[in-house]
Amino acid sequence: MSTRSMMSANRRCDVGQPICHCGNQCRLTTSWTDNNPGRRFWGCADYGVRRGCAFFEWYDPQVCERSKIVISGLLKRLRKEEEENRKLKKEVGAALKAQRFLRASVLGGSWIFFIVLLGMLVLEWRDSGSSKNVKLALTF
Repeated sequence: MSTRSMMSANRRCDVGQPICHCGNQCRLTTSWTDNNPGRRFWGCADYGVRRGCAFFEWYDPQVCERSKIVISGLLKRLRKEEEENRKLKKEVGAALKAQRFLRASVLGGSWIFFIVLLGMLVLEWRDSGSSKNVKLALTF
């Protein structure tokens, strides 16, 4: 244990949470580095905000080498699957967007076809005049 950690180990509040050098209660955080995967430590709540306070004290004991290898491997696999999941979500989003576009195109096209057909019927009906036998010839 370093001198800094020994000094701060004596300064604890009622719940066992250490008090850092700047007087704040520390925050329990988890390390996800390759050397200390999943290992928790106490750190200043103002770390990164207030310069000069770099309080640090391990909460958990050191992890054995095999555990480091296993946890690191699992984390790599998890990150890879999360990236694949992000890509698949992006593809699904693009496919849904294309589907909505096609659906709108088909519905819009149907209305256009219906209007053109109706127009053709009206024109044919007008051209036939007053004849009693109205013949419709639709060719496609």
